[in-house]
Amino acid sequence: MGLNDVGLNDVGLEDVGLEDVGMNVGDVEAALRDDGYRWSCPLEVAADDFDAQGHLNNAAIVRHLNDLRIGYVRANLGEVWIEFLRTSGSVVAAREVHVSYESEGFPDESFVGATRVARRDGLAGIIEQQVREVASARLVARAWVVQLLARDGRAVDWPEFYWPLVEATEGRPIPYRARVPRSPWGPPAWSAPEEGSSG
Repeated sequence: MGLNDVGLNDVGLEDVGLEDVGMNVGDVEAALRDDGYRWSCPLEVAADDFDAQGHLNNAAIVRHLNDLRIGYVRANLGEVWIEFLRTSGSVVAAREVHVSYESEGFPDESFVGATRVARRDGLAGIIEQQVREVASARLVARAWVVQLLARDGRAVDWPEFYWPLVEATEGRPIPYRARVPRSPWGPPAWSAPEEGSSG
């Protein structure tokens, strides 16, 4: 069972019937709710999602995270949003994707992914995501994504109806801050320890 099988209509852990596919939802559902996630979906992993070491491949996780963002939108924003994209010539673009791989995933495990909109920074929506192993609720990966609405190659404002739909989905106002200067590209700055120090 995966995103294509559940129809993406108001999909969440309680709606998908994870018990029907042999998944124990108690602990993982509690962990996701404790972390503020209201929407989640089981991941349909395939044999080629695992590398030669038998670990869930990092690239496969990024692909699943992308599928989860699409599933979140289809399940929660509905046809009005899809129709807007079709008729306006707009596209939703992930400008940045930051992933932290927290633990290994194995072929005999089942996984669930969750997505939420954390905040707005200028024109960008900041999306947070998690992938967890179902039986133990172990965090496998987490991500944050800078997402923009673009038209003709430029970032544009989201339509007026968009953020109220997201807030209804999240059950809370989405915090907003005006655009801030972009951080320089690359990993966080690092300073060598001073000579003679152990740090």
